[in-house]
Amino acid sequence: MQRFFTFINRVENITLVWTILVLAAIGFVQVIARYVFNYSFTWFEELGRYLGVFVAFLGASIGVRTGSHFTMDLVVSHMRRPWQGLVRAFTNCLAAGFFLIVAYHSWKILLRMYGYETTSPTMQIPMYIAYLPIPVFSVFIAVRFLIQAFKQGLKGANP
Repeated sequence: MQRFFTFINRVENITLVWTILVLAAIGFVQVIARYVFNYSFTWFEELGRYLGVFVAFLGASIGVRTGSHFTMDLVVSHMRRPWQGLVRAFTNCLAAGFFLIVAYHSWKILLRMYGYETTSPTMQIPMYIAYLPIPVFSVFIAVRFLIQAFKQGLKGANP
């Protein structure tokens, strides 16, 4: 099981790095085309927006895994050992529940967009593809929060 998680972590990291590099290259080419050649690619801006959403949700998933999201834990950090882990596990479960709700509702919106057969204005890709990272990575984030909750719960149960 650990090898599977290591593989997923590696795929996430590599995907994030390459997506950010593509996003930077798109921005660079757009600036050069606009100011040097006085020509603007209309679809570059739209692709950049969709890649930005992709990077934000993928980065949020990695942030949960690494524990790099900010927390307000003044009260929790002053609790005694078993309660500290249990309260952190509970808040991680609440966050996981929130992201499962986000995934559920965004999946419903995605299915509705699939039924409407709408396309993006300039790239002409189906809009459900542009919205696909939201439910997918919301599930990833929820799973990451549940893993953190399990780890915190074990710390709280075994002082």
